[in-house]
Amino acid sequence: MKSALVIAACFALGQLSGCAVQPAKIDLSAFHTHKPRSIVVVPVLNETTEISAPSVFVSTITKPLAERGYYVFPVYLTDLVLRDFGLAEAGHIHQLETQRLFELFGADAALFITIKDWSSKYVVLASTVVVEMDYELKDTRTGTVLWQSKQQVVQNSGGSDLISMAIMAAVNAMLTDYLPLARQANNQAFVPPMGLPAGPYNSDYGRDQDKF
Repeated sequence: MKSALVIAACFALGQLSGCAVQPAKIDLSAFHTHKPRSIVVVPVLNETTEISAPSVFVSTITKPLAERGYYVFPVYLTDLVLRDFGLAEAGHIHQLETQRLFELFGADAALFITIKDWSSKYVVLASTVVVEMDYELKDTRTGTVLWQSKQQVVQNSGGSDLISMAIMAAVNAMLTDYLPLARQANNQAFVPPMGLPAGPYNSDYGRDQDKF
């Protein structure tokens, strides 16, 4: 019920807004125990019918992670390395033992992302664009889950009168740009109070515990 109310509130805003379905308090005990410094982002698992979603989304993931202070393995090079070892399917990769990713990359942690929604709906006088992702960070040596997040971002189009509303909705439906929504989802996911603590390459490293 709570998540439904959050989503409804985002629809009511009629503009770009973020909806985060999160637990009341984030547990970072495992994260602080393992203290990851480097992260490999494995190919995104796409559960939607939009085939371009992973390639668009993956272009938005490195910057916010790096800004939090972590070394992020180049995502396109990661994909090439995995393919060289016969690992081309995201679904298969998400089922791998994380130790295998440690052997291949030497990364401290692996980030697994699943795209749950990547859609645009046009209904007469309004269009709605939705992106929704699940994030899971695991220690590569042990497979321990260090952090999880679920993010949804909704954008509605509308206008001050019926004609402008119809035009804006039609244009938005034809020229959907998911990049800003994907970027916002990532920004929401990684920052306090439900995101990742600052990494070793951020000036707040070890000093931001009070933000979580």
